[in-house]
Amino acid sequence: MPPSPPPLPPGAAALSPRRFTDLLRHGRYTFTERELMEHLRMTYRTIKQREADPSTLTIAELLRVADLLNKPVQDIIAVVLAEVQAPAASPADGNSEP
Repeated sequence: MPPSPPPLPPGAAALSPRRFTDLLRHGRYTFTERELMEHLRMTYRTIKQREADPSTLTIAELLRVADLLNKPVQDIIAVVLAEVQAPAASPADGNSEP
């Protein structure tokens, strides 16, 4: 694997990511689309689909993301689970049954 890009300036990644796309786009490292495609072994379209719906990520993809970001896979899974479960915890449409 090629060397990791330089980290972002201090304070830029101070907040923990709330969404999967934040992990890839606004985390400790910044990657070009090409770098993401090569490291994750996904097409551009697949990366965009996974960002839009992280519930479709496979275990192998989660492992590659964790390796790319140099984070424990449990941290990646926790972010994905929180994002996937968030809509169920707070209905946004206001049509909840009494």
